[in-house]
Amino acid sequence: MIGRQGKGVFVRDDTAPAPSASAELTEIRTMLRDLSERLARVESMLADRE
Repeated sequence: MIGRQGKGVFVRDDTAPAPSASAELTEIRTMLRDLSERLARVESMLADRE
């Protein structure tokens, strides 16, 4: 949809709606869990070297 705003200015609003806050929080928690697991593996590998 194109609408007129002001003097000869046209704005197109075709952006995707923003995800909900709870969806973003779930995604962040999932990423943090994955990173924690990866860090634990790296720390384990380093501990085995010593």
